[in-house]
Amino acid sequence: MEAVILAKSPIPGRPPKTLLEHTKDIMNSVEWLYGTEDCPTRLAQEWLRFFRLKEDDYPRFLVNTLASAGCHDLGKANDGFQKAVTKTGDQSIRHEHLSGLLLSLPAFKDWLSHNPLLDFDVILSSVISHHLKVDPERWGQQLGMSESFRLLTDQKGFIELLDEIGQTLNLPVPFRPNIPLFWSFQTHSSYFNFTDILESAKHQAYRFEKAIRRDEDARRFLCSVKAALLAADSAGSGVVRAGHDLENWLKAAFGTSLSTQDIQHKIIIPRIQEIERKTKQDFRLQDFQEQAGTLQERALLLAPCGSGKTLAAWRWIASRLEKRPAARVLFLYPTRATATEGFRDYVAWAPEEEAALAHGTAAYDLEEMFGNPTDTRVDKDFTTEQRLYALGFWQKRLFSATADQFLAFMQNQYGPLCLLPLLVDSVIVVDEIHSFDKAMFAAFTTFLKQFDVPVLCMTATLSAGRRRTLVDDCGLQLFPDRFDGLDNLKERAEHPRYRLDTISRENAERKARQALQEKKKVLWVTNQVRRCQEIAIAMGQQFGPETVQCYHSRFKLADRRTRHNAVIDSFQTSPGPLLAITTQVCEMSLDLDADILITEYAPIAALIQRMGRCNRRGKPGDGKLGEVYIYPPTDSLPYKPEEIREARPFVNALAGRVFSQSDLEATMEKYQPVQREPERVSSFLESGSYAMSHPYREGEDFTVPAILDRDIEAWRSAVDQGRPTDGFIVPVPQRFATPSSSLGKFLKTASASHYHPAYGFLDQPVTNED
Repeated sequence: MEAVILAKSPIPGRPPKTLLEHTKDIMNSVEWLYGTEDCPTRLAQEWLRFFRLKEDDYPRFLVNTLASAGCHDLGKANDGFQKAVTKTGDQSIRHEHLSGLLLSLPAFKDWLSHNPLLDFDVILSSVISHHLKVDPERWGQQLGMSESFRLLTDQKGFIELLDEIGQTLNLPVPFRPNIPLFWSFQTHSSYFNFTDILESAKHQAYRFEKAIRRDEDARRFLCSVKAALLAADSAGSGVVRAGHDLENWLKAAFGTSLSTQDIQHKIIIPRIQEIERKTKQDFRLQDFQEQAGTLQERALLLAPCGSGKTLAAWRWIASRLEKRPAARVLFLYPTRATATEGFRDYVAWAPEEEAALAHGTAAYDLEEMFGNPTDTRVDKDFTTEQRLYALGFWQKRLFSATADQFLAFMQNQYGPLCLLPLLVDSVIVVDEIHSFDKAMFAAFTTFLKQFDVPVLCMTATLSAGRRRTLVDDCGLQLFPDRFDGLDNLKERAEHPRYRLDTISRENAERKARQALQEKKKVLWVTNQVRRCQEIAIAMGQQFGPETVQCYHSRFKLADRRTRHNAVIDSFQTSPGPLLAITTQVCEMSLDLDADILITEYAPIAALIQRMGRCNRRGKPGDGKLGEVYIYPPTDSLPYKPEEIREARPFVNALAGRVFSQSDLEATMEKYQPVQREPERVSSFLESGSYAMSHPYREGEDFTVPAILDRDIEAWRSAVDQGRPTDGFIVPVPQRFATPSSSLGKFLKTASASHYHPAYGFLDQPVTNED
């Protein structure tokens, strides 16, 4: 009796998806995404441009991607995989590893050689790496206890699949290779031992990897095919399983481009109208915002905090789309909070079917973002189809996202690779570039050097080393490089804005108490959560919770959102007194305008960002100065001791002075050590025949995500009902986290006795005094 060879676990109520049907879906996805031999799609043209391939590379790109799609799941034709998808047993070998072994049989290699456009090494590499779980050590590794498995290559479904592949690729059909049916991991077995085939394939992969290291074009071509297969496989699998018509869904996602008029009418005009509604004044773009529209395809915009950089970026976007249309606009931020604020202020003015917020907790943040009934966006639904995961964004066009969501493809992260078809045809703005950690910044500069896409970087301040890297090494146009013709920006940058003094920790507390008695607004920034909590508890006991706000990263997400909004709302609406005690989270995500800033010593760039929350809305001629007080921390963590030491001469040069934003920049230029940051290997570009995912950010995580023990039942209920569960998650220090089998491998549990909704997760149990 012929066995039905399944490609996926059956979905209740639907016919099972066979290997032949699934493979045809993926091959069709390739054509619907990238076109036919004579007719490339817009996405295909942008794909080649992005990877810096030539136009005449298209036929070779298409046929090798089709071949990879046809062969990528051949290894599912074995009894172990079939047991796994029917939940009757376990597989003995990863199916994509086995696909590569089948391709490495001499009969398959000879068959593929009949089409001169096919590159066997590219196809083999794409096939074995399409799940990002293969390296020389793991390829062909035994899974589970079974030492052998049976192939189903003698079954009708597999034979029909070979015919389908052959006809699509103009290969000889019928193709009936003589393949041993019983395979074993053991050399002493009477079954076919595939050790020789595996070692030969690894040796060929090694030779190929050495060759493409010396051939930049070959490496780019390989990366383009590997990424195209992954995109087609994710679409052909996910969209079909979600019940959509694959062809129509893909054509809707990649059918049109944006125009300058789209940006003007969907974003810029609504945003200006909102500014006018809030300020009750007519609005006109500043000189530098207008001139942003004249910037080149790659630029670096440096402007003071609160000067209106984001609106300038949208002017640049409109200008780029006029010169060369693109299908999407991406605003990329370093944190979830900054991405959420960017979405709320700008992207969310666009139609709901086009706008997207993309980060790890976006679904939760969108739940109550526009809860105010007076907000004209209150009835919009910006959520994506959760069953599609990253593919749910494919039909969106305007994004506010964390950098990880798109740029982590550089380290072979699966979700970002699924979003690569969006990235290649986008105009990109990267905000707060100064705050990228070293790993992120290294990946970003490699991205700029290796791929072709319009990019605008923005920040208020940037170290000399990073500025030189972006301008000299990556070719970004610096704007403004002088203030000629930019009177508004010159005035804002050069007007006296701050007065700075160094004080002791004890005097810092006295300054805060005095300022509150004078009904002023104070921002106090510490470098560690523990010290933030200690100050907040002490000050809160004296002045009360309405006056003293505590905000840092160690809250349950539900409480963190509440704290975030409370801090912003109170600073924007209350006349004072107010005291917000925060950690580094204030440096980017809080739109505050404090009268006084008290802060521990920190790296120079961080200090400047903190100052950006003080006298933020000060205007030339108003005579107002923000008071800045800096004191030494008890230890340097989370920074390195040298970063704190390097900040001292910078602070000393400003102490006792009244100074402007321009003075800040000049002082930083003088005292910031100029260090070229080392380049980091991009696993996407460098993995050759293989592919494994690697971390995108630096990996110094002192906290882990946890659920408080008292919230576990409510968390389970939300899971069962399909509701977002992010609101329950709290980052806790690793020493307070306990594994819990009921929460899965990514979440731990922690004692609620350490948690206070106003102060977050504490190192000690909460007392009545707290």
